[in-house]
Amino acid sequence: MQENWIKWNPAKIPEGEFIVTDFVQNQDGTKFVLNDGNSIVEILFDGIPPIIRISVEGIRMRTWGEIQQKYNDKFFFRNWFLYKVENSKLSKWAEEESCGFYVSEQLTNYCIVTSEEIIDILSTFEPKIFVKSMKSVE
Repeated sequence: MQENWIKWNPAKIPEGEFIVTDFVQNQDGTKFVLNDGNSIVEILFDGIPPIIRISVEGIRMRTWGEIQQKYNDKFFFRNWFLYKVENSKLSKWAEEESCGFYVSEQLTNYCIVTSEEIIDILSTFEPKIFVKSMKSVE
């Protein structure tokens, strides 16, 4: 089965050219902070996801191109950064690598795609997402 990339927006995230400005993983959980100059988005996993794969975008050019071609949209990743990946190759790999301890159907592949990096997060639980306007932060 082919991967399906679904633009995911559970928290009214505005469109924009976001970049990751912070990544923290500690006893409180795992947090990604993104900023586009207008809004700050915090993605918080309450715990440590089984896999976090951080890649510069250049190392994932094949994936980038395959997705653009599949959806016949060379701007598929423009102005959006948060996706869920169905039928994830990474989830299937995790199931094989864990000798079945993790089952691919129980793992959700969340993906953050910016102009600088592609971050895959495999998790058994959904993150909490907080959106703040830069104007309210000032």
